[in-house]
Amino acid sequence: MNNKFNAPMMILVAAIALAGVGCGNNKMAVAESTAVVVDSNNSGTGTIPTSPDGSGTNTGGTTTSYSNEGTFTPVSITELNNYIGTRPVNDPKNFKLKVQLSDVGNGRYAGTVSMSYTDSGVTYTGSFTAGTGKNASYSGLKDNNTLEAEYNRFFTSGGKTVFTGFFQDQWGGVVLVVDNVISQGDAQGGTIVTGSLYYKNFAQSYATQSPYRKCWFIYDGPYNCRSGSVINKSAVIPNDGYRKLGTFSGISKAAAFQ
Repeated sequence: MNNKFNAPMMILVAAIALAGVGCGNNKMAVAESTAVVVDSNNSGTGTIPTSPDGSGTNTGGTTTSYSNEGTFTPVSITELNNYIGTRPVNDPKNFKLKVQLSDVGNGRYAGTVSMSYTDSGVTYTGSFTAGTGKNASYSGLKDNNTLEAEYNRFFTSGGKTVFTGFFQDQWGGVVLVVDNVISQGDAQGGTIVTGSLYYKNFAQSYATQSPYRKCWFIYDGPYNCRSGSVINKSAVIPNDGYRKLGTFSGISKAAAFQ
């Protein structure tokens, strides 16, 4: 007679949920190389106009200070969820866009662009940067000693002064677009800019981004966030896979672009 022995087994399953704001998501999958590819340097074309005035005086002759933070309106909740990637939003409100940039030479602007909102009592902020320095110089790499903010500048399109520029966080790249510069008149304190924010999530990958280049200087692989129209200043709207996240208004040019 055979006896069967049954041993009980206990399995403990733990799930960790990550919540945050920014481009991309935290699901990882094997992807292509992240190498910075040697390619021809394209610093962009087009006229670089004088940056629009952002200061003004009121009727008393004193300078009026405006904010570098304005109202942000997402295209849709669906698009917002696609941008966040890690979790669905519940009841988002109080959207803001903050622009903190400075001229690092020849009309190129470096700094931080931040989009924030409140959801279920918690404030989430995605901050995207372009550094003030230059690319490190290494044999075999392109764009050596090029300003990290090389493509972030005002230019003329359709007879209007506009701005496009790249910024990134760990999840992906964004393009800040200023497509309208509104003079408030001296009595109202200067110039207000309005525009849009576009995003491009990084592809899922176990590999890490090259420490030597921001995503707009990476020509191939999951960390490539380049856009020909932004680089060449051939159009105001970014191409090459960028999606419109929303629009902003009410930002002082003087406070945002210093």
